[in-house]
Amino acid sequence: MFSFWPGYRGIVQYGHWTFLVIALFFALLLDTFLIVNFYWTAMITTGQRNILLIVFFVSWMMLLTVAALRSRFLNAMSTTDEKDKTFREAITRYLRGDWFGTESLILPLIKKNPRDIEMLLLLATLYRHTQRYSEALEILDKLRLFENAGHWFHEMETERKLIAEESDNKSAESSEKSLVTENP
Repeated sequence: MFSFWPGYRGIVQYGHWTFLVIALFFALLLDTFLIVNFYWTAMITTGQRNILLIVFFVSWMMLLTVAALRSRFLNAMSTTDEKDKTFREAITRYLRGDWFGTESLILPLIKKNPRDIEMLLLLATLYRHTQRYSEALEILDKLRLFENAGHWFHEMETERKLIAEESDNKSAESSEKSLVTENP
């Protein structure tokens, strides 16, 4: 029964004041309808009563719609907060040097939203730190194709330079080691 009272479910589920306003407005509307329709019967005609009934039901449906849209909005906000919380946790693990933990948090989020630029850039940086340069460059190439990636152009180019420097240093070290092992 309470499912038909606009705002009730939102009050119970979210505890947000907007649902209370919707529920109180519906209570005022219902009380007005009941008083005019059943108590002041001599003051209105049958035609006015029918118009009042139509206005009441239209208002009721509109309030139910507003409450449903507000619920949908709050649900979307809570999932965004959850994504932000996970992203902050991934950054914290990244800064601690927990590469495996960071990757385990990032990959499920990227599967949900493969166009999340910030997550992909963090993953490319993570791959650079774990010396998976080809995978990092692949992600950076993919990021170039995104229309919103222009804001991150400087960071992407910095990552490319760091990957180039680190891969050059790694190849120089490996060639140096091979010279040492060949010439005893």
